[in-house]
Amino acid sequence: MPIFGLLGALLYFGCIFHAIKTGRINYWLMILILLPGIGSVAYLLLEVLPAARQSRTGQVAIKAVIDKVDPDRMLREHATNLETVESADNKRFVAEECIKREQWDDAIRLYRSALTGPHATDPALLIGLSRALFGKGDFQGSLDALDALQRDNEGYQSRDGHMIYARSLEMLGRFGEAATEYRSLIGYALGPEAQVRYGLLMKARGEPRLAEDAFREAVKTYGRRVNKLDPADREWIAEAERNLP
Repeated sequence: MPIFGLLGALLYFGCIFHAIKTGRINYWLMILILLPGIGSVAYLLLEVLPAARQSRTGQVAIKAVIDKVDPDRMLREHATNLETVESADNKRFVAEECIKREQWDDAIRLYRSALTGPHATDPALLIGLSRALFGKGDFQGSLDALDALQRDNEGYQSRDGHMIYARSLEMLGRFGEAATEYRSLIGYALGPEAQVRYGLLMKARGEPRLAEDAFREAVKTYGRRVNKLDPADREWIAEAERNLP
């Protein structure tokens, strides 16, 4: 409605005027220009009405502005100073964020620092460590982390861990073992990835019939409901189709 647009414009330009008049031009003016909506609300709460700084609304506004202007601030602060990340759960959270940004060394450092005391054999931490080591290209280290998981957590099962194990074997040139691992994942792992990776491995190893069978089975199993799959799984189906004659 026009009245709300007018009020929004008045708030926006009023905040800019106030920032200039009170000498807050450098920092706040940038925020107000880049984030006219949430920036205006944050400025009103934190500068015009400073008592609101400690309120829930004020804290939400602060976080929203920080996330928009500097989304990596929390990660940068924690990943560069392990002393600020105290619990194993917090270290795991920050390490997972590092993995998303392909900051492998930071992730490895955080996982290793968490794998101490009562958490020395924690499966989730060991799987995370193996993922970070794989991302860095340390495929033997990735296998070692997963071997430690199995040694210290007998009977523990993880689809993600199993997939990382198979991929690490393949990257190390242990193709026979990798093929066995991929086959064991088919039907156990969710989605077509294991089937298609097995097909690609067979194709690369000069086994076109086995490769074609794997690709066709993946398309047959998942192709009819491709629209219900997540984007990554749809890409695996597309890869299988590209490799069919």
